[in-house]
Amino acid sequence: MKRVIYLVLFGFITYSSQAQTNIQVTQLTTLGKVWGFLKYYHPAAAKGKPDWDSELIRMIPLVEQAKTGKAVDTLLEAWYRSLPSAGLSTTRVNREADSLARTITEKDIQQFRVSKWLKTELVRLYQYHLPDTSRYVTRYYGGHYYDHIIHTEDDCKTPSYPGRPVRLLALFRYWNTIAYFYPHKTRIPAWDKVLSNYISRFLQAKDSAQYRYAIRELIHELPDSHSFIQEPGRIYYFYPFRIDYVEGKYLVGACDDSIAKRWGYRIGDEIIAINEKPTREREKELLKTTTGTNALSLHRNIAQELLKVGDSIIEVSFKRGKQVIARPVELHSWEVYRRIPKAPAKPLWEELEQGVWYVRFCRISSIDTLGYLFRDIRQARAVIWEMRDYPNFKVTTGLNKFFFPAKTQFTEELNAWDFYPGTFIRGSYYFTPAGKADSIYNGPLIVLVDEHTQSLSESITAALRLRPNTITMGRQTAGTTGNITWFTLPGGIEVSYTGVGVKGLQESFRQGMGVKLDVPVRLTPAKVAQSKDYILEQAILYARRYQ
Repeated sequence: MKRVIYLVLFGFITYSSQAQTNIQVTQLTTLGKVWGFLKYYHPAAAKGKPDWDSELIRMIPLVEQAKTGKAVDTLLEAWYRSLPSAGLSTTRVNREADSLARTITEKDIQQFRVSKWLKTELVRLYQYHLPDTSRYVTRYYGGHYYDHIIHTEDDCKTPSYPGRPVRLLALFRYWNTIAYFYPHKTRIPAWDKVLSNYISRFLQAKDSAQYRYAIRELIHELPDSHSFIQEPGRIYYFYPFRIDYVEGKYLVGACDDSIAKRWGYRIGDEIIAINEKPTREREKELLKTTTGTNALSLHRNIAQELLKVGDSIIEVSFKRGKQVIARPVELHSWEVYRRIPKAPAKPLWEELEQGVWYVRFCRISSIDTLGYLFRDIRQARAVIWEMRDYPNFKVTTGLNKFFFPAKTQFTEELNAWDFYPGTFIRGSYYFTPAGKADSIYNGPLIVLVDEHTQSLSESITAALRLRPNTITMGRQTAGTTGNITWFTLPGGIEVSYTGVGVKGLQESFRQGMGVKLDVPVRLTPAKVAQSKDYILEQAILYARRYQ
C-alpha cells in the first residue's frame, strides 16, 4: 500500500476517471470537507497518525469510482471507524462567549453531505473537542509565540506537475485553510461554491503550467491583497516606472527623473497596448487570476502585472494627448533594477515653505533618525506625512512615542485559535509609552494615502488618525492589514493570506474599506499628466490653512 501511495503522490500512475460529472464533483466536495474537518478536529488525524495527506490520496479514487451516494456514505463511515478512538472532553466547549468569533459552526457541519450517523460523530468531535498540539498548525516558530497561525504542512516540492490526487490535495488544503483560519471569511459568503467549482479545473490541468494557472485562479477568489503566490523558478520583473489606475485608464503614475529623461517616458502617459494587444484585453486576462481587497487595490495589482507577458523587453504603445507613441520597455530582475542609475534621492524630510514640513516617512531606514526628525518638526505650522509606500518595520516600532504621550488603544483584533480551528479570539492592541519622549509633535498632521498604502502603512496611518489634529488625505487605501500567513501547496508553491483580523478604533480602519479618509482627492488623467504629484500639491494648499 505504501508503494502505491508513493507512486500516486509523485505522479507516476493515474486512473481513467476524469471526475467531470456533477455526482463525482459533489462526492469529491464532500470528501474534501470531511478530510479538512477531521484534519483539524480528530485527535489522531490532527497528529498525522495515519498520515492524513496519504489518506486523502488513498480515498480520492475510491470516492470517484463510487456509483451511488450510499456507497460514498459507506466509504466515509468505514474511513472514520478505521481511525483510533477519539478522546473527547466530558463537557461541551463554550464558543458563545463575546470574546470569540467563528468561521465554522455546527450549522456548517450539519450541511456536510454525509450519513446521519457520521454527521452526528463529526458534530460531537466539534462540540467536545479536546485542545492539543497539531501536526498542521501552531503559534510557535523558532522559539517565539506569534499572533498568527504558522502552517506546518508537508512541502511536496516535487514534481512541479503533481499527479491528479495530489492536485486535489492542493485544492482541498487551500480551501480548508481559508475556511478555518481566514478571519474575514464573512466577506466571501460563496466560499462553499469555490470548492466544487475548482475540482474539475484542478483535475483537468494537463501540465505544470495549467496546474499553476488553476492555483492563480483559485487564490483570486480570495478578496485579499495579502493573497500572494511564489512559484519556484519564476523570475519576478520590475518596471522602469509605476503604473496607476485612474478613471479606467492605466497611466504612468511615477517615474524616476533620470529614467524618464533617458527613455522619454512621461507621467500621465496612458498605456493602450502591450505587444500590440489592447490593454483592455490584457486586463480581462488578468481579472481571472488577480485579487484585491477592494476595487482600487485590485486594479493596482493588475497594473503591477500588466506588462509581464513573458518577455523581458516588450513593445508598449503610449497615448500622450492625441499622439500614440510606441516604445520598447525593458523589465528587470530586482538585482539589475536596483543598480540602474537614478536621480539623486530627495531628503527624508524638508521644509517646503515656512513652517510646512514634508516627511518621506516610508524612506526612513534607521530608528535613530526619528529623534532628529522630531526635533526639526516640533514647532512646525503643519506637517505633511507621506504614507503612500511601505515603511521600515523597525522604524515604525519607535514612532508612536513621538505622537502619543499616553496609553492609547489602536485596534480590535481577531486571532485564530490554533487549538480550536475555525474559532478566533478577540483582543485589543494598545500602545503604552515606556517613558516621556524628548520631542512630542502635537501640531497639525496631514497624512497622505492612496491605493499603495497597504498593511503596515495602513496600520500606522489608522493609528495616526486617532491623535488630535490629524487628517488623512488622498485616495482609498488597499483595505488590507494584519499579519500575513504563508503555507505551501504541492509543487513547491507558496501562497498567503491575511492571518489576523484588524479593525481600527473609531472606524479608523476596516478591512476592504481601508483607512477612513478625511479629505478625498479625486485624480483624473489630466491632473496626473499636468502635475507630478497632485495629491501632494493639494496637501500643501491644505497646510496653508494653518497659521
